[in-house]
Amino acid sequence: MKSFKENLLNFCKATLRRKIELISYNMDEITGSMENETKSSLGDKHETSRARMQSELEKLSWQMDEFKGQYELLNKIDLAVTTDTISNQNLVQTNKGLFFIAIPLGKISFEDKTVFVISAVSPLGKKLIGLKIGDSIQMNELTYTIEEII
Repeated sequence: MKSFKENLLNFCKATLRRKIELISYNMDEITGSMENETKSSLGDKHETSRARMQSELEKLSWQMDEFKGQYELLNKIDLAVTTDTISNQNLVQTNKGLFFIAIPLGKISFEDKTVFVISAVSPLGKKLIGLKIGDSIQMNELTYTIEEII
């Protein structure tokens, strides 16, 4: 399972790199459009378009910062660390599925398994942190029992 965790970590990093590249491309496109747009006789329409592009650029910049921060969190994960209690960076097998507590990436399919990549500050992540094998928690009328911590 350790090599699975390492491969999963690398997959998550690659996914974030692709997202960062896409955002960077979109930001370049918007910046280019803003630079190439000339003032037309329809001044109000031009200003509205420019404001919309600026707003989109700010949103993309915020997303870029979020993804870069998440990427840094993934880079800090030490695969050699083992714990008896769940902490950020653990891969956790429960009776309800496999959870990787790292970043809010969501449900993914990886190596023929479904993995929920969640943040330690997500509602479920908060409840899982500190639990041990055999412990259980209730969430949304479901009981999660910890079977393995990797």
